[in-house]
Amino acid sequence: MKRNQYRNTIGLPVITAVLIVCAAVLLAALSVVVNKNRVAALAEQQRQVEQEMRLLNIEITNLERKIDQMLDGAKVQPILQAKGTWLQKLNPQTRSIIHLKPIPAAKAVANNDSAPANNLSKP
Repeated sequence: MKRNQYRNTIGLPVITAVLIVCAAVLLAALSVVVNKNRVAALAEQQRQVEQEMRLLNIEITNLERKIDQMLDGAKVQPILQAKGTWLQKLNPQTRSIIHLKPIPAAKAVANNDSAPANNLSKP
């Protein structure tokens, strides 16, 4: 009886090395795919956030327009006058907003200060 003997030139170390290289290539390809998927997911999230920001900016602009229309000077001035406020319309030709009226007591003090000086110089 003859026994069949296999004469493989590829040994166990070579098969192990080939399997390790194949596993490493497979893991590298898998990591590339996972990273690309993660970048794509982040890009999609960023697009959604930018879209939401655009919508919010449009809404803010619309609200600012609405406020500008509601608080027009022609509408606000009668309301302020009806409430009895001291606010007045601004005159574009003036360079100052606040106008202070002179105090009568200050004029009297200024006149009194100058009078004694004159009296002392004439004895």
